[in-house]
Amino acid sequence: MKQASIFKWQQWILPIFIGIGAATAVIWFMAQRTVIDPDTGAEMNSLDLLFSFEWTRRSTWAMMGLIACVVLRDLGYIHRLKTLSFQSFTWRQATQNIFLWELASALTPSVVGGSAIAVVILKRDGLRWGKSLATVFATALLDEAFYLILVPIVFGISAVSGHPVFPEWPPDFAGISMGVSTIFWIAYSVIAGFTTLMLFGLIIRPKTTNKFILRASETWALRRWKDRMKNWASDLLEASVNIRKAPRNYWIKGFGATCVSWTARFLTLNMVLLIFYPSLSHAAVFARQLVLWVVLTISPSPGSSGAAEFGLPLFLSDITGLAYITGVVILWRMATYFLYLVLGALVLPQWLVRTNSRKKNPS
Repeated sequence: MKQASIFKWQQWILPIFIGIGAATAVIWFMAQRTVIDPDTGAEMNSLDLLFSFEWTRRSTWAMMGLIACVVLRDLGYIHRLKTLSFQSFTWRQATQNIFLWELASALTPSVVGGSAIAVVILKRDGLRWGKSLATVFATALLDEAFYLILVPIVFGISAVSGHPVFPEWPPDFAGISMGVSTIFWIAYSVIAGFTTLMLFGLIIRPKTTNKFILRASETWALRRWKDRMKNWASDLLEASVNIRKAPRNYWIKGFGATCVSWTARFLTLNMVLLIFYPSLSHAAVFARQLVLWVVLTISPSPGSSGAAEFGLPLFLSDITGLAYITGVVILWRMATYFLYLVLGALVLPQWLVRTNSRKKNPS
């Protein structure tokens, strides 16, 4: 019953209001700024320019591409969950669990993420604790591996296209004395280190990790959490057993689904921009998103609300200008944030009824 309490609506009201409020406030501020009409060169209000935008055939095709990216992203995640959970879920279960996982990510600070809640979601839906941990850890490992591989590839393509990978910011912007490129490479190194540590601890030397945690729990500084750390060490070891016995096909299918879902996730912004802009460097936009994604992971707001809406124009203004950026931000966040608030809210009641039934009548 204690685990189920995290799904009470009272606990999500504040994050919902903070997330929606922060996003709305930044978008409203952006809508009031004066921009240059790219066609006439005249100054006008950003919202007025957006209302005067003429929809074209290109915009229609781009909108269809946007919808396709959203669908491919979710299908990739759903297929990956089925694969990494050792085919423990039906398509319906996997779909509901993914939408709830996305809801958890949207309502928790980006620096925390929804993975901790995802473990509870999978366990409540019938997956044993060790397999739940194994599934979430395998997901995180594949996500980080894909990102680490993708960065040098996309950065190389962007460099060839002649557009800088990093936006040019004032040296002391927002009180940050170091350049955004320095911040990015530090974060990239941290991700690489974390991925290596996770690979070592879960797959290469799990017993060594287990012993290290148990010994650490005996120290005076950590003794008060001794019982909790022992349980954690046992859970990690069980998760490792599940991961290590997985066949090669498990990782191949899982990484393939990861590539599809994350590529579609980043291309979503490219499709949104294509609605408004007839031409742009898609490789540079893709590269900027990889940089922005790292910056947003340290945001303390739910689902990076406010930070995402504020950060996107900063990262794209030298590529696209600011003319239609308000419309871009609105569509982008609708497809990547607000959509999952709605889908999660629709799925949660059905999921609670189904999982309550499972708990009362275990198979």
